[in-house]
Amino acid sequence: MTTRFSLSELAEMLQVPVDAVRRAVDELAAAGQLTAESFVFADRNWRIAPSDTKRIQEWIVNAATAGVIQLEPPRRKWVRKRVERPAEDGAQMAEGAARRAD
Repeated sequence: MTTRFSLSELAEMLQVPVDAVRRAVDELAAAGQLTAESFVFADRNWRIAPSDTKRIQEWIVNAATAGVIQLEPPRRKWVRKRVERPAEDGAQMAEGAARRAD
């Protein structure tokens, strides 16, 4: 049985974003340049044959140098959680007493 790669596995091997691999596979498939060993199933999921990986890699390199696609390494999202320190206990007690007096 022939080993086939998913889009994410191929993207990890080539160290490019999955979107770039998906676009390359879609373009090459539309042009009829992929072998019959690579096929699509379940609408958008591809199984890529090892014989097509070099062709996909060349398409990505050519498209990147032509400016058709941009290859940027994935960026991590930094989320800073900002926690406000509570007011001093004395100040809170005075506020609470003032509210009760109203």
